[in-house]
This record gives sequence, structure tokens and C-alpha cells, in this order.
Amino acid sequence: MSVCPLGLLQKAPLLNDVGHELITQISQAGRVRTLKRNFGRIGPDEMSKRLFFVLSGEMRMMRMAPDGQEHLIQRFNSGEFFCLSALVSSFSCNSQMVNAGSTELMYWGHDVFRQFMDANPHFYGNILHQMASQVEQEREMRTLSRCCKADIKVAAYLLHKIKQGECTRKLACSLDLRPISLTAQELGIARETLSRSLQRLVQRDGIDYTSGRVQISSLASLEAVLEESECSCSCRC
Repeated sequence: MSVCPLGLLQKAPLLNDVGHELITQISQAGRVRTLKRNFGRIGPDEMSKRLFFVLSGEMRMMRMAPDGQEHLIQRFNSGEFFCLSALVSSFSCNSQMVNAGSTELMYWGHDVFRQFMDANPHFYGNILHQMASQVEQEREMRTLSRCCKADIKVAAYLLHKIKQGECTRKLACSLDLRPISLTAQELGIARETLSRSLQRLVQRDGIDYTSGRVQISSLASLEAVLEESECSCSCRC
């Protein structure tokens, strides 16, 4: 095992203030799985029975669109749990997870993990809070996928990232969209379309853009792009 599960679990927001003893028990009860290379998949059926935690690497939540294409819904990196809604509701996430390169996971059966939840009300509250956050983020990404025009979709995506607190600099909000091809997949558009939309937002003085990095110049300019929408869908995030 390349990382220390206990150390990562102690830093996970889901386990804030639940006590070292409980975190140790959770770590000892988990089992480890390694997904090598790309395109190792965890299907909806397995996710309806197990809770997963990313030890290293990255997992991507994919969902099939009505047009038959897979869309990237969320990304989960080291130190994050995924598909908490299935743990709480006992229903499938209706998605599948795909690894990006070699990825190491820890997992628990839902019955085992629920025993820890029942033993600590504060822990259960943490789970409900983070589950709500994940569900809301997934809802917003589905809303983005219904936006009609690429420029509107990209502007809404940038505002969504700001709302989620993903700026890499505090004073001047900067967003890292690399790899661009993956961000384009997340938006359901071609990489070239994403690049052209970003350049048009530069021309509108909404952003500065260089080599996959975006610096927000004007929130008002980005919000103005959304106001121009003639789509029936809601693109606001």
C-alpha cells in the first residue's frame, strides 16, 4: 500500500470531530482495492452495496446521457468518499465510476459502515451534510449539461467552480482547467469548442486565459453571458 489510510481518513471532512478511536476502527474495517491503468470500472450495482474512499489517484463519476454518450459528472481525488447517497438511501447512484490511471481505493460494505454511523450521531450528521453537498454538485452539473450554447455553459461552469471554492489564488480568483480535454468532457463539448468559448470570454473582458489557467477579471461579465440565454433550461449555478 503506497499511502497510510488512517492518516488520510483523519483529514477527511466526513470524519471531522468523530474521535481517533472511531477513525481507527473505520480504517481497520476497510478493505483495499487497486485499479491499474485506465478504465477500471465500478458499476451501479456494486456502488449500491459498498462505500468507497480514494486513497490515491482519481475516480470519475460517469453517467449515460439520452444521446448514448457518457458525461463526466464529478471527479473524486485522494481523501474523498464517493456515492454517499447510496449509503444513506440504499438506492443505487445510477452512475458508474471510472479510474484515471492507477488508483487505490478503500471500501466498506454498507452494513458495516452503517454500524459506525449509528454509534456516533455527530458522524451521521457529517455524512448527511457531505451527501447533500455531493448531490447538489451533481444536480448543478446536470443543469450545465442542458445549457444550449457553449459560451453560456462555460460561463456557468466557471461561476460554479467559484461557488465551490476552487479558486487556486485568494486575492485574484484563478481556476486551473487542466487537462482541458477532461474539462471539455465534463461540459459535454469538444475541446476546440471549449477553447473558442474561453477566447470569446476573454474578448468580453470576463477572464484572462493562458495555457489552461483562467483568471477571473469580471464576475459581472460572466453573469451577463447567462442573462443572454434564450434556452428554456436554467443554467444558473
